[in-house]
Amino acid sequence: MRKEVRWNNIIATIREQQNVSVQQLAEMYNTSLSTIRRDLQEMEDLAIIERYYGGARINDSRISEPPMMLKHGTNTPAKQEVGRYAASLIKDNQMIYIDAGSATFAMLDYILARNITVVTIGIPHINKLIEKGINTIVLGGTVRKSTMAITGTKTLDQFDSYFFDVAFLGVNGIHEKTGLSTTNDFEAASKHKVITRSQITYALADHSKFNMIYPGKYADFGDVTILTDTIGSFPQPIENCVEISKLR
Repeated sequence: MRKEVRWNNIIATIREQQNVSVQQLAEMYNTSLSTIRRDLQEMEDLAIIERYYGGARINDSRISEPPMMLKHGTNTPAKQEVGRYAASLIKDNQMIYIDAGSATFAMLDYILARNITVVTIGIPHINKLIEKGINTIVLGGTVRKSTMAITGTKTLDQFDSYFFDVAFLGVNGIHEKTGLSTTNDFEAASKHKVITRSQITYALADHSKFNMIYPGKYADFGDVTILTDTIGSFPQPIENCVEISKLR
């Protein structure tokens, strides 16, 4: 069983049972006790769960963000659908910004435009872009472990050297009262800076992002165009929003 699948299964079990022992998890997923203990330690380091003697319970604080590896395995069909559409908006010869995150990572496989330059702060994105032969610029700064994003004051300063034809941002929460938000002030600042340096900015969001609020607001609805599979039960229409389910 792949690690990302195992982690998602473990978290689902802990959410359902509230508290679960290491022994139970090992038996459920036919995995050694040492592997489960290592998984739980890594999850605790990322503030996903809280360990106690012999077991673990979920940590539901939204200030803590699931790691990029874990998010990459959730809502995959929706992210691929959004990613495919996002990639189709890139034209030949453009200067592009692609944010860190699982939704923006999903769009990389679908990029067909030629002679483009991509600026990114996403660590997992680098190899994928290079494999596709895309000219890639990576900004410097401090790597945030959970999102595998490069952030910090040095990163913010470097944005001033670029202007983008189009930018694609990730988002953690979309709410009618607060607009678009993320979990970390530095990442929020980076996203906001990108909006000011871009001719047009898209935020990639699967349906699970709606009706959620996180600490770091970075945009109002009028600042970006949201790309999503569907807004679901969101209580108000969004003018700058493309629901891909309605394009079929």
